[in-house]
Amino acid sequence: MMKRVILSLLLAFVACGAWARSARESVCNLIFIGNSITEGVLHADKAKTAPPVAAAEFVGRMTSGEVHFRNCGRSGATTVDFLPARNADFRRVEQAVSDLRALDASAPFVVSIMLGTNDSASSGPTGAPVSDEEYAHNLETIISRIRELCPGAIFVLQRPIWYSPNTYNGSVYLVEGQRRLEGYADVLLSLAEKYDDVYPGDRSGYDYFRSHYRKYCFPEEGNAGVFYLHPNEKGARRLGKLWARAIAAALQAAGSK
Repeated sequence: MMKRVILSLLLAFVACGAWARSARESVCNLIFIGNSITEGVLHADKAKTAPPVAAAEFVGRMTSGEVHFRNCGRSGATTVDFLPARNADFRRVEQAVSDLRALDASAPFVVSIMLGTNDSASSGPTGAPVSDEEYAHNLETIISRIRELCPGAIFVLQRPIWYSPNTYNGSVYLVEGQRRLEGYADVLLSLAEKYDDVYPGDRSGYDYFRSHYRKYCFPEEGNAGVFYLHPNEKGARRLGKLWARAIAAALQAAGSK
């Protein structure tokens, strides 16, 4: 609970631009783990407009430092897909660590994770539906392996954003999936309380996109009508800024220990 309060205060300072560190102190290597939202699917040029692009830019501004990043988001991915033992999507993380270490081996690693959208589906994605207990265990397993690869890394668990209750494309989400997704929020907070190197990420994006989905999400044709799931270019930039505030606050909190 105390960590949550401290992070909330730091988020407020970051949002107001109320703190800064020296450029060298705030150099960091950022790795973004996620699904299609992180990947930036449906964007005309996701390499320029996916949420991690904006997040890295804003983290640089907020810390007055240099940021190197890699986007490991993959459409359809679940926490199960990223389990190291599966030797599937986790290879993206291993490559990102190698690439970033080659750029600046002395810079700290920050791993931003937003998984859960596909885990929450009733059927379709790998392992879905994923229970709260499985979700927590999978994230702990992923984090544990990254700790081995990057001693001293910190982890920021971003809450998955809202999707419309009629979401049904190649996979079945609907109301049941949305309820499951909402439950994951408490799992993420519990993990942040449990581990000193794990920090709560953004939580406001869920309600923000629920309120502004017509402006910031793509309308998509589905099996239960037009649904809203993926942020458009403007929405991705909004989301990236929310992630960046949480990342910057985590960096500040970690640096003060």
